[in-house]
Amino acid sequence: MGLLKLSWLVLSCWVLSLLLFGAHCKDEEVSVKFLKAPHPFSHRNTATFVFQILVGGNVNNCTNCSVSCRLDGGPSSDCGARKVFYGNLQDGNHAFEVCINGYQGCTPYNWTIDTVPPTAYVTASTPFTNALNVTVNITFSESCTGGGGFGCSSTNTCNLLVYGAGQVIPSSFTILQPNVEYSLLVSLSPAVMFGRVILVMDKDFCTDTAGNSFLRTANSSFYVHFDRRNVSVDLRIHVPEKLLQLNSETRTVQATSNYGNLKVYLYFSEPVLNSSVEILNSLSTSHGALLPIHGQSLGNRRFGFQIANVPTIAVITVVLNSGSIISRPGTSVSPIAPVTFLYDSQRPSVRLSTITGARTRQHRIPVSIVFTEPVFGFNSSFVSISGGLLQRQVSLF
Repeated sequence: MGLLKLSWLVLSCWVLSLLLFGAHCKDEEVSVKFLKAPHPFSHRNTATFVFQILVGGNVNNCTNCSVSCRLDGGPSSDCGARKVFYGNLQDGNHAFEVCINGYQGCTPYNWTIDTVPPTAYVTASTPFTNALNVTVNITFSESCTGGGGFGCSSTNTCNLLVYGAGQVIPSSFTILQPNVEYSLLVSLSPAVMFGRVILVMDKDFCTDTAGNSFLRTANSSFYVHFDRRNVSVDLRIHVPEKLLQLNSETRTVQATSNYGNLKVYLYFSEPVLNSSVEILNSLSTSHGALLPIHGQSLGNRRFGFQIANVPTIAVITVVLNSGSIISRPGTSVSPIAPVTFLYDSQRPSVRLSTITGARTRQHRIPVSIVFTEPVFGFNSSFVSISGGLLQRQVSLF
């Protein structure tokens, strides 16, 4: 009987002490200490967490606590080993939570994954110029300040590289938007008449907040073509040249009777910025009207026009106001002389005569052939005789 009372007393004391320990744990402060966790801004798509559960003012490691973990509000899983690994995570914000059974609330850890490297877009005020300087804008896709960020303190210490007959002007360096947008001037060598410079960003000179290194892309370079040469134009017409003898002088004239030859073509040594309508407005003709001919422009170097509504006989002069035409680099086209030619679609009349009468005893009869206007290419083969023979063509008048 005494032994039974003793056993009951021991059991009662054990239960009482357990209840007191449980109440004691409930009242003590519990915290989570992360021994290993991702950087708040990480460029890795994996995450490893190692942590401890501490009670009693971060002194005693709670080895008997029941712990579960969850990621981004997903299902909970046991993490009694105090170590968790996650892989193939997407870019964006993430939240990891450690929950201790029997205690209210969970301990979160928030971080952001960014695996996209920063880059920059390089543009210039114009891809074609005849100027000595060109303005360059550099715009970053995101802040890239790690490693010092973008800078241009001298021609040899600049994160914008220039290849060709040009160099940066460091004193022109301007911050348009801190850590994102910049501008500066690039000088184009005055000793070179024409050429090309390549503007390209440096490699791996900065990192973003997540630690991604700068990456050059197709938009991280820009080509600037400069040309200070004179721009010429060739005004061509498809009218044949003829040799004409006037007053004992031989002259070269351009004449045609073919309406299809009434076409004017302009060939520029450099592509021009003007449209076909603008060039048409720069042309004038003494007779008729000019209509555009649609065809290949050879990269805005070639333009064609038809002369319409022309009289049957006209001396046509075509004039080009070249000062209003600008080449792609920005240079005005050099002046050119007008073109003049004869258009005559009316058939010339001809008169035949002899110095003898209608009847004669002469065996040789001189015949005069007189045209009402100059003709080209006429010879004795165009003369047909019945009742006699043509001996020779004597002279031309």
